[in-house]
Amino acid sequence: MNNLLDEKKSNTLNEKSAIKPTDTFPDNNLVYRIAHFIQKYRVNRFFQHVPFTIFRSLSVILGYQHAVNGHPQLSKTWKFLYSQKFLEKIKLKRWTNSFIRYNIQLYFDTAFYLSLRNSKNKDYFHPVVGFNHLEKAIQQKKGVLIPLIHLGEYLHTLYTLLYRNVRIDEDSQKILVFALSSKENEFLFREQLKKIDNLSAVITTDFKSLQKTVQYYLKKNYCVFIAQDYYSKKQLRVPFLYNSKRYNFLVPCPQMITYLHFSLDCPIIPVTTYPKQNLKFSVVKFLPEVNPMTMNISNETQTLQKEIVKYRNGTLNKKQKYGLISLLINRELNPYLLRIPFLWQGAFLFFDRTQLRIRFKNVKSYLEMLKITISELILFIQNSYEAGRKDEEIFESLKSFSADLDEIKEDPSDVITLNNKYIEISRLNGKNVFQKTISILLSFQNSYIKQNHNFISQRLNSLLTLF
Repeated sequence: MNNLLDEKKSNTLNEKSAIKPTDTFPDNNLVYRIAHFIQKYRVNRFFQHVPFTIFRSLSVILGYQHAVNGHPQLSKTWKFLYSQKFLEKIKLKRWTNSFIRYNIQLYFDTAFYLSLRNSKNKDYFHPVVGFNHLEKAIQQKKGVLIPLIHLGEYLHTLYTLLYRNVRIDEDSQKILVFALSSKENEFLFREQLKKIDNLSAVITTDFKSLQKTVQYYLKKNYCVFIAQDYYSKKQLRVPFLYNSKRYNFLVPCPQMITYLHFSLDCPIIPVTTYPKQNLKFSVVKFLPEVNPMTMNISNETQTLQKEIVKYRNGTLNKKQKYGLISLLINRELNPYLLRIPFLWQGAFLFFDRTQLRIRFKNVKSYLEMLKITISELILFIQNSYEAGRKDEEIFESLKSFSADLDEIKEDPSDVITLNNKYIEISRLNGKNVFQKTISILLSFQNSYIKQNHNFISQRLNSLLTLF
């Protein structure tokens, strides 16, 4: 174990690491400096039984102005996710206030309570549900991938494992824990890293290096936590919640979990947390393993059943395999954030991170607008996944259409004026993306296009028959 710890520490951020403190580093941020001071000198050691009500009251006072400023961004997310009738019942500003107070309470919990966990009080702070799912995965000795969402006090998930043991080959052993960390969280972990030998926290901006680092820990049978809701616009888009009328729209999803699963055959065990009374206490719930090879598909839709059978037969392409895993992870985790959305940190940046637009810059002809749109629809199909979608047919139809358009020469009579410089296709499923873009393309056809290239309308309408 000592050799492993020496290797482990060499990968852990410290003062000599490639990423060095700057003026914006949390070391120089007063708020984080105070939390670090509290933990380093154990100012918080008397707080285990101090009621969290004190900090909840402080969050109300400190959060008032922030709630006012944050309301527009948060209400935009919630108005999209929930019906107007429902939002009128719950009074939207209450959710905004709860969200802001929650983030302030996170800070207090991290500063005063998080480092108080130990083997004796672990169930006092956060009882665990579904631990058998995780234990079975650890016993495979392949490492465990744990997707989580920023819901409730998600750091409780990590800390509850530090003081629990599992039986491997008849021996009781500590659970090895690895977390990809932000600079802020690493600064808060720093004191714990010095005294807890089964915790590692690493940050890096080098994706290739990150893959190698995570693979190293998985091969040592670590539990690796990766956020499923920490995504960017360029990632593969999959359904937010499969087979849901309201939530079957596409969102980008990080693919590191899937990549590592296929590379090392690591089991995937999603986890979520939700408060018992307040953010000082959380139930940590491990969900069943996500594995299309072994899951019971008898209750799945026919479409998903066929997709999983193709997965098992090895007839899905790489994008489809990655998309299916992400779809199944989303289906396990996202219902929880819909139940307590005001405790989901991702709500604030949801619109920014899921944005997708077809942009028109200096477009003055319909033909140019059409070519750009078809090109973007090709990219949309390439970079998104929906179970059972006829991607090959759609792709070939779009490519053929694009080739035919290239044969048409520009004509001075083909003139349009665009007031909006983009078509918004964010947070839609594939069928709705095509319906919206084709409807707009048809409405912008000028007289020249209608008279000289009437095949365009036929080709556009034929695309809709593929969904």
